[in-house]
Amino acid sequence: MKFTLFLSSLWLLIASFFAPVEKNLLTGTVRDQSGEALIGASVMVLKNRAVVKATLTDLKGQYRFELDPGAYQVEFAYTGFTTRRIEEVMVKGSEESRVDVRLESGTTLSEVVVTSHGLKDESEDRTLGAAPSIASRHKERSKSAESERTSAAMAPKPVLMDSRELKSESAYEEKHLPAEAAPGIGVPAQPSPRAGLLTAGEWNDLHNWNRHWVDLLADGETDAFQKMYGFFPRQRFTIMLTNEHGFPIADAVAQLKTTGGKMLWEARTDNTGKAELWAALFNPEKENTPLRAEVWLAGVMHEIPALKAASEGFNELRINAACKAPQNVDIVWAVDATGSMGDEIEYLKTELLDVIGRAKRHNPELSYRMGTVFYRDKGDEYITKSSGLSSDIPTTVAFIQKQFAGGGGDYPEAVHSALEEAIFSQKWSENALARICFLVLDASPHQGADINESLQKSIREAARLGIRIVPIAASGIQKDTEFLMKFFGLATNGSYVFLTDHSGIGGKHLEPTTDEYKVEPLNQLLVRLITEYTSIETCAGKSEIRFENDPQQQPGPVLQALYYPNPAVDQFTLELPFAVQSVTIYDSAGKAVRKLENPAEGPNVMRIQDLAAGFYTIRILHMGLMQSGKLMVVRG
Repeated sequence: MKFTLFLSSLWLLIASFFAPVEKNLLTGTVRDQSGEALIGASVMVLKNRAVVKATLTDLKGQYRFELDPGAYQVEFAYTGFTTRRIEEVMVKGSEESRVDVRLESGTTLSEVVVTSHGLKDESEDRTLGAAPSIASRHKERSKSAESERTSAAMAPKPVLMDSRELKSESAYEEKHLPAEAAPGIGVPAQPSPRAGLLTAGEWNDLHNWNRHWVDLLADGETDAFQKMYGFFPRQRFTIMLTNEHGFPIADAVAQLKTTGGKMLWEARTDNTGKAELWAALFNPEKENTPLRAEVWLAGVMHEIPALKAASEGFNELRINAACKAPQNVDIVWAVDATGSMGDEIEYLKTELLDVIGRAKRHNPELSYRMGTVFYRDKGDEYITKSSGLSSDIPTTVAFIQKQFAGGGGDYPEAVHSALEEAIFSQKWSENALARICFLVLDASPHQGADINESLQKSIREAARLGIRIVPIAASGIQKDTEFLMKFFGLATNGSYVFLTDHSGIGGKHLEPTTDEYKVEPLNQLLVRLITEYTSIETCAGKSEIRFENDPQQQPGPVLQALYYPNPAVDQFTLELPFAVQSVTIYDSAGKAVRKLENPAEGPNVMRIQDLAAGFYTIRILHMGLMQSGKLMVVRG
């Protein structure tokens, strides 16, 4: 990618010497509050609210357009900064008009919600009423894999704007600038890699089981992909394990068996005490025999003799156990390093390095180990290249910094080899609060019965060891790969993360098969997920939300908010260590269902009696940073 950017820059430089003087120019520079040039800022020229031209600022923060004379609106946006729109910018014939701007730091990106209709103003969701029905969004969803693929290819690129000015995506027209465009208006510069540039969304099909995944199954939208890879995620059973005081029991072994004793699935409980069990996951025929569950802790077996399906609720089990949790956290980064990742891998490396450091600062009392697996394909320099799980984080960081994209050539890559290396060759902790494998890729695995068998074997083992698979889909991903990644997340109690077009980095990203989702900086999203996977209630029954310390300042005590009870029925209390800007509760589809503006220090009671049972995210905005925690709402 660096070589391509060099050639593009050289071409622009040479062309500028020989190009005639441009007429009717609009130029300028975009800077931050301190006066530093913002590289890769989005600049859009609009006329009557329709996009006329768009570009990204170059290495000096500069932009340049050739326009017809007239009045325009110019909009400036950059990740982590408040979007600014200037009205009535006049461009006169044979003159150069100049508009220089400075953008102020802000948190507008976290307020962007993408729906089936495009971008949505989050201010619509700030009432304290019940969450609106999403039935209408299901109706809008494509009814076939082919139509999903077609709509994804035709969908306009979402435009990142200030949440106060978000419009329907259909109101904007994307302008693809060809490589042979005239100098000065053609080739956008890509910003230098630094943390916080890539944007992403997350969708958890487990949390949206009844109102999303079940519909997909009923509509037949997943049939072709289930048959292609031999994954049939239909028969799900959820175990919720706590002690007699309601404290979640983490890392207990949960097994799904027939009444005759045949083992069907094995998993570990997570930091909330939850385990996901599956029947006939790799079999197109459903398991029709009666099923039961066994939970093992400290060599003692506890039985749930009759199970209800996940669509009917949790299978709760309370046992006599101490209030304690493991302190180990294992994280493996499995990254596609083939040539097709060249447009994003340098940015991803920067994001991963940032996430590693921030995750450790966020929970300093936990014992983190990190490992990596970079993979390519047969015939390349290597198939997999790994660094083992280790508490020596600087060694892991140094290993990541040495990697680069290369090889590949055909679309499928050795995904199965990467999983085999990550799951079977890494030395995962015997006892852990969380084990996570982030799988970063932009291509599907090879096809074949032996490949499918390898994938199934790795996923079964990941579930048995309690390793959450969290795929991160980069540009170039296809619909079949998206669903395979969703299968991975479902089977291992993980989630599905996907890069979006909002950053302007890399190629076109596939429109995800979701209802609503929030757009976040990738590094913040990953830190949020790690924090959610490693947070656990105190012995007093209170859940914690940690406030991240500023890495530029001297280390100090880690401040935290407490919320309880969790699970909650009609209300819960949120204890804040100081006044904050806002507290927002989002449902599993990313919809804001509650919001407190400027809540005070101390206890704040939030009523939730009208919310449906399920998982919700509490997000606290303080000094431009968003901290989050998980809340479970139960009924009955």
